[in-house]
Amino acid sequence: MGISLEYLEAFVTAADAGSFSAAARRMGKAQSRVSTAIGNLEIDLGVTLFDRRGKYPILTPGGETLLRESRQILHGLKALTDHANVIAGGVEPRLRIAWDELVPTTLVADLLGQFNSRFPVTELALLTGVMGDISDMVAGGRADLGIEVPLGQPDGRCDWRHLGHLEFIIVAAATHPLARLAQVSQGDLAPHLQLVPVSRGGERESEAFIFGNRVWHVENIQIARELILRGEGWGGLAEYQIRDDLGAGRLVKLPVVFGNSTFTAGIYLVNEKGGRLGPAATWFAHAFVKAIA
Repeated sequence: MGISLEYLEAFVTAADAGSFSAAARRMGKAQSRVSTAIGNLEIDLGVTLFDRRGKYPILTPGGETLLRESRQILHGLKALTDHANVIAGGVEPRLRIAWDELVPTTLVADLLGQFNSRFPVTELALLTGVMGDISDMVAGGRADLGIEVPLGQPDGRCDWRHLGHLEFIIVAAATHPLARLAQVSQGDLAPHLQLVPVSRGGERESEAFIFGNRVWHVENIQIARELILRGEGWGGLAEYQIRDDLGAGRLVKLPVVFGNSTFTAGIYLVNEKGGRLGPAATWFAHAFVKAIA
């Protein structure tokens, strides 16, 4: 049994408009054509959709049930058509974005909200990692676009663009022994556990920045923060991550005397080497640049 979409549209419009004549006016068609379409649909379905004995047609119990399903069919058809039109216009049907866990999540969430409004039919895959994980995903074809906070600059596997920087602070919990020192030397740091970020591929900070005799390598930045808050060790964390902790006195900035207690790392946009970004990816990249400027 083949059901005509024209028949379904006449059925739904008549139910919404309250009469066949009102439906005909909405659809810009003759009333006879609307009546015939609904009559043919009833024949195809084997169900009486309207009780026509009164002045105005009234949905039968079967009509009420099938009206819901008819709406779903027409809604699905519109979504399919809209999606096809977007794809035909060059917008990516699917976009995979990977970003470093060090990038502020509120910033990313705000951009994704705007993205959803602007590209409602583009399916998103959201991936996370740290340091070189992002370039690995892009170069390996798992992600189309990446926001990376690498050690130094991204390598040559991907095209990249510098967007800005993050500030990091060497900190410990207020209850940690290091927090009681007026000055902190390399020798003071050495006996205490150091929390060091590491990528899934094993990339980590240079040995020049490893001062603890005991080191834990941590992929998840939030776990590193939690361990430092609990006084298990010390390490460098992004300033935006610990702003409230510093303000509340839960963490303290260590007064190191052999260098700076703060340092910066660059944020980079990475994409496929020699590849071209589609409209949705281009919008996200430009929006991120504006948001972080």
